[in-house]
Amino acid sequence: MNHGESGFASQSGFSASVELTRVHMIGICGSGMKPLAQALLTIGVKVSGSDPNAGSCGILAEMGAKLYDHHSADHIAGQDCVVYSTAISSDNEELVAARQCGIPVIHRSEMLGWFLARRESVLVAGTHGKTTSTTLLTLLLERQGADPWGFIGGTVKEFGGNVRIGKGIVAIAEADESDGSFHNLPRTHAMITNIEAEHLNYWGSEEKMFEGFAEFVQAMPKDGHLVICVDDPGCRRLLSSSRSWTTTYSVDNPSADFYAASVRMCGEYSTFDLMHNGRRRGRVMIGIPGRQNIANAIGAFAMALKLGCDFEVIRDALSDFHGVDRRFTKRVAPNGALIIDDYGHHPTEMAATIAAARLLAEERAGRLLAVVQPHRYSRTQSFFKQFGPALRSVDHVIITEIYSAGEDAIEGISGESLRNAVAEQVTGPVEFIPEFDQMKKSINAWSKNNDIVLLLGAGSITKLAPQLAQPAGITAQVP
Repeated sequence: MNHGESGFASQSGFSASVELTRVHMIGICGSGMKPLAQALLTIGVKVSGSDPNAGSCGILAEMGAKLYDHHSADHIAGQDCVVYSTAISSDNEELVAARQCGIPVIHRSEMLGWFLARRESVLVAGTHGKTTSTTLLTLLLERQGADPWGFIGGTVKEFGGNVRIGKGIVAIAEADESDGSFHNLPRTHAMITNIEAEHLNYWGSEEKMFEGFAEFVQAMPKDGHLVICVDDPGCRRLLSSSRSWTTTYSVDNPSADFYAASVRMCGEYSTFDLMHNGRRRGRVMIGIPGRQNIANAIGAFAMALKLGCDFEVIRDALSDFHGVDRRFTKRVAPNGALIIDDYGHHPTEMAATIAAARLLAEERAGRLLAVVQPHRYSRTQSFFKQFGPALRSVDHVIITEIYSAGEDAIEGISGESLRNAVAEQVTGPVEFIPEFDQMKKSINAWSKNNDIVLLLGAGSITKLAPQLAQPAGITAQVP
């Protein structure tokens, strides 16, 4: 289904029917802007962009983009539109100049919406699991030979970045609910992993967030397909909002259309029988651990089958998949301890990752140390009481100072106050160490060759992993 004539219009009124030849992107080297620039260049749009980090975007220059390492009103002359991201301030001189000249100014998500509206689009939404699910689905369609486009919120080794440039009609994109911009993305089909309170600094309440997801589902076409996880209470509640064909999936609920049976979880991988409408389709292995990834795999499996992929192709692709960067990424320390770097920063994500790491620690007959960098003052405040329960099975906890992500501090909310709250809820030692150098000394002094050091957070903590270790190159084998 090609939605080039679907009448899609973004929140600013920018229509998919507009033909673009020249586009300027402010902050072009950002993680969300760069892949979009690559896609536009691929389809023949002339792209320019400004970014202080322009020197690090060699791939865009090689593809023909004109890059500037500074902002200037001169850069927007003759452009069909100017694209910005949430990170760009409203008084940016290029934005101001474009508005004064009457050049359309659109959010990054609206530009992605323009691209998706001309293709059969598959959006992957949900509070947790979007990046892994989007990657899985893109890889499955690639293996089938569909040559899909993929826009992903993390680095994928197989793609050399967070975008897969395709030639096919299908485009898969991670749909970000954090600022409501997923409403700017037209969808032929959608997969929803879960709905849990998050980004309340934007939504205001959990109920408002749910209403945002309901609106997202209601905007799907009647001939589209919704694949949704019924293990999640929010998703079950959302079912009544769907006007499209709907397929349900679950890890272990036999009332779902797709679910798993005879599940075996190991520290490196998981295996299960895929069940469809009560019938066994076959044994499946996924090369990443954790119950949450079994759910992600089943959801991607269900959507891929609906899009015409063969069962055997999907099964083989899943067994070859070993994760996205910073999703349970493993390295080995000089003393033999296993370092696991993970993006998880919401307590639910942390608990799921800790469960997988705990299983791996038991297989290694070792202990588990978790280093937690809280992300944003507002999120830490919202989930303050949930960090302790998430960390209960950890042998030793280190908490850093909060990574602000540009937010102002909130009185009474700090890394040290979180440490004190967590210490009341767990049995093992809990330390507050704000500095990475001191943290490295503590980790090296504590860990032994069979232990696991789990680094959790969405901020600067990712810089710690390569300082502690080198890539492990660990792969899973089918039992």
